[in-house]
Formats: sequence, C-alpha cells, structure tokens
Amino acid sequence: MDMYCDFNTATPLKNGHYKPLEEREQLKDQLLLNIRSCLSYLLPNGTFCRNEFRVGDIWGNRGKSLRVELSGSKAGLWNDFATGDGGDIIDLWAALHRKNARTEFSEVMASIGEWLGKKHTRERRSIKDLEQYMTCSWNYYDENNQVIVIVYRYDPPEGKKEYRPFDVKELRFKEPEVRPLCNIPEILKSDKVILVEGEKCAEALIEKGITATTAMFGANTDVDKTDWSPLKGKHIIIWPDNDEAGNKYAKNAEKKPLEIGVASLVVLNIPQNKSKGWDAADCVLEGTNVEEFILNNKSPRKSKTIDTTAWTNTAPERKWIIKDWLPVGSVTALYGDGGVGKSLLAQQLMTAAGIGKSWLGIDIQQMRTYGVFCEDEEEELWRRQCAIHKLYQLDMESSDFHDNVCLSSRVWKNNILMVFNNKDIGQLTHYFQELLEDIELFQPKLVILDTAADLFGGNENNRSHVRQFIQNCCGRIAEAIKGAVLLCAHPSDSGIVRKTGTGGSTAWNNSVRSRWYLSKPEKAGTCPNDRVLCRMKSNYSASEQDKISLYWHNGSFMQHDVTFDSGRVVRDNYNRKLDLERSRRHDIILELIANEAYKGETYTAAHFAKYFEGKLGLGSERSIRERISHLAALGHIKFFKEALGYKVSRTKSKYGYLCVKDMELKISENQHVLVKPDYYLSPNNGVTLPVENPDVWVIHNSTKQDGKIV
Repeated sequence: MDMYCDFNTATPLKNGHYKPLEEREQLKDQLLLNIRSCLSYLLPNGTFCRNEFRVGDIWGNRGKSLRVELSGSKAGLWNDFATGDGGDIIDLWAALHRKNARTEFSEVMASIGEWLGKKHTRERRSIKDLEQYMTCSWNYYDENNQVIVIVYRYDPPEGKKEYRPFDVKELRFKEPEVRPLCNIPEILKSDKVILVEGEKCAEALIEKGITATTAMFGANTDVDKTDWSPLKGKHIIIWPDNDEAGNKYAKNAEKKPLEIGVASLVVLNIPQNKSKGWDAADCVLEGTNVEEFILNNKSPRKSKTIDTTAWTNTAPERKWIIKDWLPVGSVTALYGDGGVGKSLLAQQLMTAAGIGKSWLGIDIQQMRTYGVFCEDEEEELWRRQCAIHKLYQLDMESSDFHDNVCLSSRVWKNNILMVFNNKDIGQLTHYFQELLEDIELFQPKLVILDTAADLFGGNENNRSHVRQFIQNCCGRIAEAIKGAVLLCAHPSDSGIVRKTGTGGSTAWNNSVRSRWYLSKPEKAGTCPNDRVLCRMKSNYSASEQDKISLYWHNGSFMQHDVTFDSGRVVRDNYNRKLDLERSRRHDIILELIANEAYKGETYTAAHFAKYFEGKLGLGSERSIRERISHLAALGHIKFFKEALGYKVSRTKSKYGYLCVKDMELKISENQHVLVKPDYYLSPNNGVTLPVENPDVWVIHNSTKQDGKIV
C-alpha cells in the first residue's frame, strides 16, 4: 500500500516520535534502490566494474582498495582492504560525512533524507485509521466509462493531507502499474484538453464545462508510469500551480505528450500577482472567466526550428567510431544468422575500442564501451574475452580493459526496453530506465545491444513499433552518450536467401543510419571459418556498399591478409576479391530494385541500367545490363507487365518491369502492395516464359543464358 504526502502545506509534527531502526532500514532500502547514483555522488572518482564499485579509499582517491557490492544480498556492503574498515551503505555515508552512524544518528538520517529529496516520515497510518478523516474522492474512468481507480483524500488533524488510490480491478489500495489519466471519456471526445495539477483543479474546470485532466499523484507523478496515449493528436494546455512544485510538474508533464505526438502544447504563464500555490481551482473560486484567462496567459513556445544565422561556410566534420561504418549520434544495425559470430564480433569491437587497438585492420580511437548481451552467460563472455585478449596479446588484469570495457550478461532476465499499448504507442520500461542510468554513469562512447529479439517488445512487422524502438529507445541512448549504438539482430529467412540480411518490417533498415550484415561466403572452395562483413547501408559514406573478408581463428576474428609473398595465395585472394566484387554489385542491384519500388519507382532493364550507370560502383550501362541478365537467368530477377493493379503506366519493353522477391510497391502515400511476377527468363534459351505460380519464387541452378535484356 503506497501513499504520498503534500509537504507544501505541511505543518511541523509536534511531539512526534520515530522508530530509529525502522527508519534506518527504510532509508537504507532507498539508498540501495539508487546505489549507483549514491556512490557516484559520494565518490565521483570511483568506477563500476560488473557487480562491484571500486575506489582507492574512504577519501575518494583513485584506486581499487575500497570495494562496494552492488547487487544481491550483500548489496551496499563495503570493505577497505588496506585499512580493514567496512560496513553497510549507511556506515559509508556517515564516514564520508565525518559522522558516526550510531551516536549521530539524527544528523546522518537527515542528510540522507535531504539527498533523497524526502523528510523524516512518521509511521504510516492504516486505511482504517484514516477513514474518519476522508474529505473527498475522485473516480478515474476508462474509455468505456467504467471506474478503474478511485483516489481518496484524507485530512487528518496534523494538517498533512494524504491521497490513497484504490484499484477497482485489483480491489486493493494501490495505484495500477500503468496509471490512467483522469476524465478519459471526455478527453477522447475533445480536441483541446487542459492538463492541471491534481484532481481538485480538474474537477473545478470540468464543472465549468472545460475538458480537463490530471496525472495521478499530481506534482509527484511518475511520467514514465502514466499512460499519456489519450492525449495523442490533441491540443494540450498545461496549467501548473503557482509554486516550485508546479513548475517542476509542468516541465515533467510536457515530455511524454510531445513524444507521443500532440497537435500542440503550451504552458500557461501564471501572473506574478497571484499568491504562492494559486491554482486552477482558485481561479474558478475567484469568479474569473477561465476561457479568457487561458487565452491571455498562454506562454509562447520557443521555436523548434534551427537558427541558421549561426551557420558558417565551414560545416563541422562528421564524427565516426569507424569511418564510413559506424557514425556517432546514430543507431547502426549488425545483422547475422544465429551462430555466425555477430556477438563475438561485437565483443571484439568493444575490446578494440577500449584498449585503442585496430579492429579487422581498422584503427579505432580509444574510448569507453558498454555491452548488453542477452544470449550469453557470464562464463561465455569470459571465455570469449580470453580468446580476444590472446589476439591482442593482452593480460586479463589490463587496466585499459577494466576501466574502459563494461560487459553485462542478461541471460534468462526480462530485457524488454519498450512495450506498446493497444494504440501502438511505445512506452519505455523500468529496465530501460535502469540501463540508461547505468550507461550514463559509465559514460561510454559506444553501446552494444545484443539482440533486438530480446530487447524489442513490439511487432517486428509493425513499421510504427520498429521506428519508435529505433528512434525513441536506441536513439535516446545514442543521444545521451553523444556516441553510437550498435544493435545486433537476426535476419529473416527471406533476408538470408536474398543475401540482404534484412528481417521484419522495412523500417528496421530505413530507421538506422548504417547497417551491416555478417554471413558465410557461399563461393566454392571457401573455408567454413570464413566470414564476410558487408556494409549494406550507410547514409553518410560516399558508397553504401563495402565488404571486409575475415575468418574465425582460435576464438576470435581476423582479417584476411592479402599481402603474402606467395604467388598462389596472392592469386587466390585476388580471385576471391573479384568474386566478392561481383557479389557486391549483384546485391546492390537487387537491393536497389526493392528500395526504389518501396519509394514508388519501377524500372525496365534498359531504364535501370541507364539511370544507375556509374553510380554506387556498378560500372557502365552495358555492364549493368549484363548483370541483370545474369540475375534474371538465375531467377533472382523476374518481370511484371500487368501494371493496372499497381497503378503504374504500361511499358513497351519486351520483358516488362523488373521485380525481385518480396518487393513492395508504393501506390499511395501510406499504402504499399506486394508485387508478384508475370514472367521469368528461361535459363536455357534466354526467352521469357509465363510464371506458373507467382506465389512461389523459383531460383535456378543453371546460369546458361542467351542474349541481353532490352
């Protein structure tokens, strides 16, 4: 059973009594809930390493002698191995404040309470004791006009009002896990909504015929636990109380409505002649014309546009973690089928960046890195790290590694970072808040999230779900660290067959700024340990496509060395390089056809070759047409002529428009259709034949072909 108290109008408690042991445990629990923030506040020179906090001594000098447990039954316990001192988190707080936790109990508790933003609390009253002091109550309704929560107000003789929510569905005095807004039925009917601080103010405006609402607990609301979705698309006016708590409420309350997308949002500017604590209910009580008051006191919002007057002729250089591959300030996706080694590759990248060594032959500036691994236990990460350290000739006691690389194993835990309600509005979870806090404390420049399947709580085929997850969840981390996020993910079966490495909605590819694909080469004569890392997309590099050939050796990845003196090795590597280049160009052509169709553009073979001549490294018009012929003979490209259903003009081309598997064509602003082929190119004689079953995409083994596609 939870409660909250309004300290703005509280009177001092006379002859009050406290239970020291009970209060000590309450404050200790609060400190343990915020242990990382607490330790960063007390000892800013310390470092977090796995489930342990390390610092030199009680005075906060750098080092590792004093250690504090961060989790489990021993959370908060500390020990200075140099002096033998130790205790719990309360003792540590007291020692750092030059106090004795036992003889100076009150002073220690007061300083902790001040840091927590709380005051000494008296013993919690039971509902039975409070019933006689109940002064009013408010009902919270759902969209079906059914009561879901009742908030009761109690005014005991001490003068400190208390609010207790009653969950009607659970039949207990406890706020729901997801807290509703007040007055939902009327919100849904109105275009303009006034968001006030507390049920009393909302009720006063509602009685005047104004659509008003409040978040549960008013100024003390937890914006991340409140369902703001009923406000989507509305014109919102925030009316805060005229005090510091009201200003804080307005700043917190405007964040979420802006995230979900409101038509407009303004905050009322309370006149200076109003008394402290003056609110919407006082305005009604004074007999003021509320509509006129709102109209005359809207605070003009600052422009969200860019101030281009500050621009010069020299733009800032783009920042990279890996030039052309991993841009700063963005989310990059790393796709790879299960078992291909993407988690190992990511962990190796973390280590290389942490110790300032090259990664697959690419130099990387030294930086802090943070990795969340949802599929690998701690011991597996340990085994991998030993192999990686062997590659870099690094000892496990390396200070560069311990200071700059932070690994987190999340196997068998609830790792969802964002969930979605029935209106497709994404909500960040409690674990996201914990993770973001931990990341901000460590201050990395690169964060690895492995994998999307464990972290994403929506529908992978829902474009809105995917985009919100990439932008508002992963992108928020990148923004917070002013660095980069690398999101690991699995491709779909069709993505593997088509060699694009994609999966689910096209928003997975479109929402990230760069996308990699790690796979095994399919060319004859390649080693089972060989891998190819392809850059399938890069919004900020000169060329989207690029590849790195690598191989697995003794538990880590190494780049293929093409500088051996052996003539055979040089020739083999040269031929492999040519094969990779042919494969790269084929992949680009297939990807371009699909991407252009998604934007509403269709091409005949001749039109495509002419338009993309010399672009993206595809070569001449003739070369492109030859590659299209080759791909068509293999069955990767087919054709469609029946343009009526796709709202495109008929073509005089002999073969028709180009078509690839699972190609979606944009036919209106928000509508795409799946294109099915009418004809295919026979691999035997080079003529087009009708497709027998357009729902089954057939790939041919033979590459024999005659003629060119016109």
